Amino acid sequence: MRRSYKIVVTGLFNAGKTTFVNTLSDIEVVETDRTTRRSEARIKPKTTVALDYGKVKLNRNLDIHLFGTPGQDRFEFMRDLLAEGMHGFIFLVDSTDRRSLNQAADLLTLFRGQRSVPYVLAANKADKQVLNRADIKRALNLNGQPVIPCIATDKASVRNVVERLVTLIEN
Repeated sequence: MRRSYKIVVTGLFNAGKTTFVNTLSDIEVVETDRTTRRSEARIKPKTTVALDYGKVKLNRNLDIHLFGTPGQDRFEFMRDLLAEGMHGFIFLVDSTDRRSLNQAADLLTLFRGQRSVPYVLAANKADKQVLNRADIKRALNLNGQPVIPCIATDKASVRNVVERLVTLIEN
């Protein structure tokens, strides 16, 4: 029997959500990138303003629809819209940016409060990691929740994160 899951990829600005979706998608990703505000342009020139959409066939019977959210607070309404009907979510943190963890903790609390669905936390940029998993768990007040190292540009790494979430969804 064919199954299909909606998975939302969320996190702060520059966590790697667009790259994550692009790396795994079997189709050309629908992106809504626009020029970044001047204050953020030094970090990256473009940012997602609505969503990133990709689709991947994990096996013969399982399709995953990936929806990447915008990371900037001014687009928070899109996070709410994209969360509708999701089966689970992936929360990406930038493991090289210690200063972002307080803000990430706030966003994770909000996102978890919206829906009662399984989620995984992925520590992106694991190849350049500054923060270890224990630091991230402590900062985000995660008790039993695992932190999965991830490199958003590596297909096997991204696939591993999605497969871990699918396991939670199906159990």
